[in-house]
Amino acid sequence: MPDEPNSTPARIVLIGMRGAGKTTVGRELAARLSRPFVDVDDLIAELAGRPADEVLARDGEPAFRALEERALRL
Repeated sequence: MPDEPNSTPARIVLIGMRGAGKTTVGRELAARLSRPFVDVDDLIAELAGRPADEVLARDGEPAFRALEERALRL
């Protein structure tokens, strides 16, 4: 459904297992639609001050998921 005037554009969210290709598909989709691309792992890294994979490895999944939730609310 097209966006209504003066409304926030709809977001497209890709979900799936790690390594499934979400980033690759997301970048291509964003380019084709002339939309911005945001990778949640990049937001997690920004919040944590270190790579998302490092957060997961060092702090565990609960800490990673907490940062992921914060990132999704931005």
